[in-house]
Amino acid sequence: MRLTSLMFASMVAGVLSVSTAWAADDTAIRSVRFDGGDGSYKRAIQNGVTFVIAADPPSTFLDNKTNSYDGVDVRIFREIAQRLGISKVTWNIMPFDAMIPTLLSGRADVIVDNLHETETRLHVVAFTSPAYWYGSGIAVQRGNPSKIHSWADFAGHTIGTLRGSINHQLLSQRKDLKELKLYTSNEAEFADLIAGRLDVAMEDDIKISAFLKQHPTAAIQMVTDYRPLPQEYGYARYALRKGDVDLNNAVSRALDEIRADGTLSAIIAQFGYSERNLWYFPVKN
Repeated sequence: MRLTSLMFASMVAGVLSVSTAWAADDTAIRSVRFDGGDGSYKRAIQNGVTFVIAADPPSTFLDNKTNSYDGVDVRIFREIAQRLGISKVTWNIMPFDAMIPTLLSGRADVIVDNLHETETRLHVVAFTSPAYWYGSGIAVQRGNPSKIHSWADFAGHTIGTLRGSINHQLLSQRKDLKELKLYTSNEAEFADLIAGRLDVAMEDDIKISAFLKQHPTAAIQMVTDYRPLPQEYGYARYALRKGDVDLNNAVSRALDEIRADGTLSAIIAQFGYSERNLWYFPVKN
């Protein structure tokens, strides 16, 4: 009985000590190792990481007021780096379609600007576990003079979108457009729409909403009854080199934990998303 009591007391003390350790810092990922063999997570801890983003608000952008990087994905990865104990972080910003070549060349370690997972991209990069769910929307000139409401209505019109995006991939397959214009920033795209050089700007719905919120007098509007194709919707994910399995496992684990504990919900809410965006939801056409 005495031995049993001592063992029980020892177990209780152990549990209490673990609970106390977690209470001291309940955001860090403890007692988990990411050393599958390639060493990428260990290198990230020792040498730091380079995160690459595009000028892609509200996901990723340079805030001119503070001269610092911001956006929903930037804030997500600041949290991830903290939880993983990665203290040295370098940020680089570049055109959207330059991010994957930069990653593959070794000049960056993680593409933080979220990407749709596609068969083409899966041939060259590896994706993390999902972060949040989002999809495409379309913007037109105020009053919708061309009466564009659907994917079919694009025929014969000039359409704009971000170079290298999923929308670029989908629109490039169409042969019935008057013209497809590609942009390296949403600001330039929306400026052309306002100026009448585009009939439609096709972007993530949250980007259009954010632009309209910041520029309420802009002579454009979102087409609220547009129903995106299934291919236009997907989970936001992030990309790493295929060989960096340990680092991918670490980032994905951190993403799963911030989804579970409510941190991700709080971050995306700051940019107009809701908890609905945490999970797949069907779009009826």
